[in-house]
Amino acid sequence: MAVTAAGEPLPGQFLTLRVSPFSDPLLRRPFAFSSYRRASVGRGARAGIVYQLRGGATRLLAELAPGSRVDILAPLGNSFPPPAEGETPILAGGGIGLGPLLFLAAALSEAGGPIAPRLVLGVRSASLLPSIPLPPGAVVCTDDGSSGFRGTPVDWIAANAPEGRVRLYGCGPAPMLVALAALAAARGWGASLSAEQWMACGVGACMGCALPRADGSGYLRACSDGPVFEASEIDWAGGR
Repeated sequence: MAVTAAGEPLPGQFLTLRVSPFSDPLLRRPFAFSSYRRASVGRGARAGIVYQLRGGATRLLAELAPGSRVDILAPLGNSFPPPAEGETPILAGGGIGLGPLLFLAAALSEAGGPIAPRLVLGVRSASLLPSIPLPPGAVVCTDDGSSGFRGTPVDWIAANAPEGRVRLYGCGPAPMLVALAALAAARGWGASLSAEQWMACGVGACMGCALPRADGSGYLRACSDGPVFEASEIDWAGGR
């Protein structure tokens, strides 16, 4: 999609969009940025998202003709922190949680750090694999073994992570984030996880996307305090 008059997004940030000028669907829909390309001579800035057909709003989005105008608020939320010196970045995406990790993988590769990021994508079956290019060295995991590694991204990472310091980055369904947080805690790794929460406003006003703090002291909002949190900040098992 073309982008005008907006700040440049960072990996982990998201946008909300209204797919119809009418009252149905009423609420805006949040989508993480999966790519961003700066404006160049003769070409405006462009941003990408990854989504799956799940209901009326995404169907309307899929039916938009090239060049259609949509109402977007962006960039929203915070972003993934960079890996510390000596940390191996491993990026785990579950389903459409792949989007922000594609953006992060591209940004880390462009930055040219000493340790290349490794992207690990998990889906239930090969039929759900997105028809988009994946970064070099990406690992595909399927629950049913129909493509790549049989198992989840967490299974693959637990068995194949390198020795030394690792920083996990993750986005995906609740069970995957719970498992990533537990793996990071057990191995003493850093972990930055992006919450896929239902959002009504996207700007912190409605508290519809609240997640419980790990220390029991209250809640954090995925839209305005996140969506990226350190794994140790959130009670992932209790917040879904």
